[in-house]
Amino acid sequence: MFIVVRHGGDEKLLFNPWCRVANLLSDIKQRCNFPLIDIQALDLCDEAGLVKDLPLNLQACASKFLPSPGTYVVVERRRIPIEKQNTDSQGDETEGEEARPMETVFTSLLNNADKLIPGFTPRAATKHLGNPKETRKGRRTKEDKVLATPPSPTPRATSTMKANKTTKGRPKNTR
Repeated sequence: MFIVVRHGGDEKLLFNPWCRVANLLSDIKQRCNFPLIDIQALDLCDEAGLVKDLPLNLQACASKFLPSPGTYVVVERRRIPIEKQNTDSQGDETEGEEARPMETVFTSLLNNADKLIPGFTPRAATKHLGNPKETRKGRRTKEDKVLATPPSPTPRATSTMKANKTTKGRPKNTR
């Protein structure tokens, strides 16, 4: 299966997502003619505007993040410093650039994306801040319970089990 990638003046190209994310982004960069943008700054988002965060998973298979068939828009991600609302008389000259909080901004590389796709605004996925091992009701899922318990060795017949005439953990039928 393939995915459709929209860019530029509503140009559409087909890509095969069954490869590493790094290879897919490199191919998108080359075929869509974005020579000045690093693959770390390229990303895709669906037509609802949800960014897929592909540069964070360069070694993974792209099909894991991009279900096919699907249509995606090329976006550029940039990290910019967040401006402080509170201005002090003492300037921020002593603070380094790394000390300032950063924000990721997404810019669509599809011209007139808001007109071509009504309501389109690229945005990052919101992350659940609670305990990842809990479901909505506050309970662990079956998979989490299995992962949380260490594997036990196979049960062996003990002298107590032999005395009680049990076979494989069940009482022996004495009738």
